[in-house]
Amino acid sequence: MNLKIGFKKLEKNKLYIKILAIGILKGGEKVMAGYLEKRGKRSWRLIVSHGFDSYGNRIRYTKSIKANSRREADKELVNFVYEVENGIVLQNSSMTFKEFTDLWAKNYGKKELSPKTYERYKGMLESRIIPYFGHYKLCDIKPPHIMNFYDYLSKDHQLKRCKNHNGKTVMKSLSSKTILEHHRLLHAMLQNAVYWQILPFNPADRVKPPKHQRPQIKYYDDIQCKQLLEALENEEIKFQTIVILTLFTGMRRGEVLGLEWSDIDFKEGFVNITKASQYTSEKGIFVKDPKTHSSIRKVGIPDIVINILNKYKTWYDAEKERCGDLWNNSNRLFVTWNGNPMHPDTVTDWFRSFIEKNNLPKITFHGLRHTNATLLISKNVDVAVVASRLGHAQITTTLNFYVHPVEAHNKEAGNVLEKMLV
Repeated sequence: MNLKIGFKKLEKNKLYIKILAIGILKGGEKVMAGYLEKRGKRSWRLIVSHGFDSYGNRIRYTKSIKANSRREADKELVNFVYEVENGIVLQNSSMTFKEFTDLWAKNYGKKELSPKTYERYKGMLESRIIPYFGHYKLCDIKPPHIMNFYDYLSKDHQLKRCKNHNGKTVMKSLSSKTILEHHRLLHAMLQNAVYWQILPFNPADRVKPPKHQRPQIKYYDDIQCKQLLEALENEEIKFQTIVILTLFTGMRRGEVLGLEWSDIDFKEGFVNITKASQYTSEKGIFVKDPKTHSSIRKVGIPDIVINILNKYKTWYDAEKERCGDLWNNSNRLFVTWNGNPMHPDTVTDWFRSFIEKNNLPKITFHGLRHTNATLLISKNVDVAVVASRLGHAQITTTLNFYVHPVEAHNKEAGNVLEKMLV
């Protein structure tokens, strides 16, 4: 690195030495300026300008040193310029994790994340991550601190509030999945700090993620599905329609609740999925784009689904007329008594109660999506078609996470060799 040094006395009793770093990037282009400020008999402040922040302002790096002479201070400044240019010096070495969280929320969390994801991350930050790391200087967080945090989360006294099957709030230990989600959030945030040149490296890179065994999603086989459909006959037409539509299309809960009547093609037998309904405490119920671009799709529906939709539409129109001026014309398929969009948890809570009341094997509402994929694959439907109907960009996602062995087919497979060899 070639340096050109110039001296200029700017204020009484203060000497500034301006250093222009030349030839660092593009053959002689001036890319960095450094200054020396004399503060006392042996005290100096090093000041280097390099890069720009998100508002277009020049970023300044400072460092206080002790030096016996101007020449000695000059050498320290040259070293400081080199350190800044190579990312060795932090932009905000005094920034605490709490201060960084505020910066991350403003410049990334609120802008880049979906409202639902941001609300979930915000809850994790406020309940556990900030209370643990908030007072730390960001640059002081080391791998052992992060490992100790995961140990802390895994202790029995670390509990979370949740509802049991009776709807009562109980305290439950954190699952390995929840601890892994904390790791992923913390790692992603610290990586943002690296991108923004606040940290030179990500300390979470040097920590093994907490172990988590992906739970086996429960689903129904064809016999259990028939039992489900029989039990549905005694339920309200609205919930009959929701379950049958989900079972035969494999839609996500938010996609089902985001449907409008204009999305149903009764003549050709298709459902157009272009949006999803979500809820956050801050925004209430709102519509957003589907999970991924591939989630925008058209799914064919059989006669059983068209018939239940027609039946439901008749009931829907009668309810709308009965409600009169109190009806909110949201045009959503699945609404409350006055036409307002349904809360997503209403479906989840109803389905849980329905399963228990009818003594059906316990699965979640999302398990219907897994059931759809598994049964279609078991009947030799092309996996690419199944992936397209589910809104998956890759068929490996369908095979790895949404297809499960059907017990009846397992039995059949066991007889194959017997038929061949005996």
